[in-house]
Amino acid sequence: MQRMTLPFLTMLLVAAPACAGTTSVYTDATKCKVEDTNWDHFFRECKGPSGRMVTLFYLEGVARIIIDKDEDSPSAETAIGVGGNGKVFGDKIEWRLRDGKPCAVITRVSTEKGSRLVVTSLDKPARPLGHERTNEGAHRTAEIACNNAAESNSVALSSPSILGLNGPAAKAVQAQIKREDLSDPEVHVFYGDLTGQGTKDAISFVYSPIKGGNGVGLSVWIWHDRNGVYQLVRDAANDVFGQNPRNVQFAPGRISATTTVLKPGEPRCCPTGTKTFSILER
Repeated sequence: MQRMTLPFLTMLLVAAPACAGTTSVYTDATKCKVEDTNWDHFFRECKGPSGRMVTLFYLEGVARIIIDKDEDSPSAETAIGVGGNGKVFGDKIEWRLRDGKPCAVITRVSTEKGSRLVVTSLDKPARPLGHERTNEGAHRTAEIACNNAAESNSVALSSPSILGLNGPAAKAVQAQIKREDLSDPEVHVFYGDLTGQGTKDAISFVYSPIKGGNGVGLSVWIWHDRNGVYQLVRDAANDVFGQNPRNVQFAPGRISATTTVLKPGEPRCCPTGTKTFSILER
């Protein structure tokens, strides 16, 4: 997209009460100076908490949300079709904060499908997370980004490397391992499309010693890819058992996987059988 030189503009922040461990502050978008105004385009830059910025950009029927002047981020590159006869953007911008740190921004946009609350993550690079009809829906979607940011910070401060952990869901899987206090885990992560829309969803098999026992437990987590932010869908441990997961195939709504299992009469140490499981997304 065409690059812009963006000036420094002013903001107005108003504190909001906490909700599910996350708080909000607001920027008054009407106070942000509009730049480069014409009948078919304009942009305005609004300052938020902790020095974060959002640029509201409009050009010939298309809106874009640009975070911290990063015009190459997935958010900036995502075109939002504008509809209706009113103004393109709402009068206020909502910043969602976790422990005082901005983790998502919510902007009202008059889209082709009606007025929507566009939710954008504030990780680097910023990513679009969804277009919601209600404040409640927007807050739920923003929580994905806020949880991911909190977990990534926690993982970065601790946790040694984990055997088998790989790919874009690694931080989310590692954070879930820490949350469930699993020791000495061995991980197998597989990626594929559960939606039929080109997403990179994931399933993780986590083996770890059972505390107080001499066996090994298995956790099986299914993850949705929300524009690079991974959301835990469910624990499918009751749907599968066995060792060495492989031949994993993704299809809309389900995953198939093969494991090594015990044949009748075999010692627990040395299974040689195989079984293929069909695991539902939900």
